[in-house]
Amino acid sequence: MNFIDSHCHLHDSRIVSNLPEIAMRAEKANVQYMVSCATCEDNFALTARLSKDFHSILPCFGIHPWFVDRISKGWKEQLEYYLLNYPSGIGETGIDFTDKTCDRDLQIKVFEHHLMLARQLERPINIHVRNAWDTFIHILKRTGKLKVPGLIHSYSGSADMIPMFETYGLFISFSGSVTNLKAKKVVNALRKVSKDRFVLETDSPDIYPYLSKHTVSRLNEPGNLPEIAQIASKRIGMSFELFSNHAQGNSLNLFYSILQGKKDGL
Repeated sequence: MNFIDSHCHLHDSRIVSNLPEIAMRAEKANVQYMVSCATCEDNFALTARLSKDFHSILPCFGIHPWFVDRISKGWKEQLEYYLLNYPSGIGETGIDFTDKTCDRDLQIKVFEHHLMLARQLERPINIHVRNAWDTFIHILKRTGKLKVPGLIHSYSGSADMIPMFETYGLFISFSGSVTNLKAKKVVNALRKVSKDRFVLETDSPDIYPYLSKHTVSRLNEPGNLPEIAQIASKRIGMSFELFSNHAQGNSLNLFYSILQGKKDGL
């Protein structure tokens, strides 16, 4: 069985120096591809370079909602440059109203530009939503279904919303949070999502999963994905093999355009 980590941050300063070892451990764990998401203009170039240096890294370029206050005057041009010059997806982008002092209007404006690019360029989009579900739903209803599927990463919403998100062309991604025995809401959501609409992620180096093995480091990495899948499959009563095959097939469908571009050497 092979796996695809649908959302991680391999440019992160906490792990990037150890990336050759991390990539080797991921390969040993049958993690075939790692979708590494940039978060701001400052790490676009590094994310691009890593995707050139490691065949297993699929890049995404975007402005994370936490960093919209850092955008330059030319951020749109910067974003389009990398999207047009690398086989890539869009993100991490989205809206997060956890911080009450955040500029919500700017977050929405930046996110909507990413959505527009996803439609124009027909690229998969990696979406972050926290404490902003009503606003997110309003945006989806106004902008309509995506041409190419996207995903909501590390899903934290209710199970009841999932059928609606699927109608808008979204996959639902589950992280190591599903391994937390107290995370009943996440497990209920995993049970609700269609079998052809869920994917898996690590969000490395964050969201370290609750694993059976002990480790000194609390930094997550893509090589943990198979054990996350094993725990998640048990929690919903599905065989590990069937669960993993669904996740892998769904990921291949979701990231088809990036994989094809990488294969063609674009």
